[in-house]
Amino acid sequence: MPAEEATPAIVLRTRDYLESDRIVTLLTEQMGKLGGIAKGAKASRRRFEHRLEPFSHVMLYFRRRPHGQLVFITRAEAADLQPFRLEDDLGRLALGTYMLELAEALTSEDAEASGAYHLLAEALAALGAGEATTALRQAYELRMFRWAGFGMQFDRCRVCAESQAESQVGSAAVYFIIGRGGIVCARCRESVPEGGIRLGAASAAALAELGRMPLATAAAATAAGADGALAIARFIASVVDRKLRSVEFLESVIAPATRA
Repeated sequence: MPAEEATPAIVLRTRDYLESDRIVTLLTEQMGKLGGIAKGAKASRRRFEHRLEPFSHVMLYFRRRPHGQLVFITRAEAADLQPFRLEDDLGRLALGTYMLELAEALTSEDAEASGAYHLLAEALAALGAGEATTALRQAYELRMFRWAGFGMQFDRCRVCAESQAESQVGSAAVYFIIGRGGIVCARCRESVPEGGIRLGAASAAALAELGRMPLATAAAATAAGADGALAIARFIASVVDRKLRSVEFLESVIAPATRA
């Protein structure tokens, strides 16, 4: 029998299987994204105690199966891991659900994802301790995409490399070019053939700042406006190969161009 392994994990998604089993998708600290089957999870209080639900932060114990991609989950314990308290607020629940889905979309099974696990844990902790705001959403998107290798740049022109803070036309609009993953200043715009999304200077500056700050302080920061939200949404659509189902619910609760 394969040896039992253990790792901290965050539950991303679950679904019932047969009468009493549950199939669980988790983002782990040490083994990347894992899919597992928990036998009797709907009935066993001793081994799982309702710890295999979305947002659960657990020490996961499992065994590899000789055949098949799903691991066999033997138990899940709270250990000394920080719990995420989101269920008492609709806004936090909506944003947290989106955070889980985006993390799942940007990670793959059997690939290293320690950075994504820590980012998700940091984001859910910040969300549980404060408000669900557009600024926190945008900061999380920028940080998670940077981890995935798709960093977006809003403080420096992709053509001339001039910093917008130092530019003599720093108060002018810039243009976000999806294929370049960053902005082009007004002076360089004519030399760039691709279509772009016009960003006000304030939105570009807000996104540049959100991409640098800790997630713990992002909720209280200034969010980019509707133009910045559109730029990020279009970029996400160019990278993620499916529509994120949680977006519609999230934006019905937290308007993308507002702070709360």
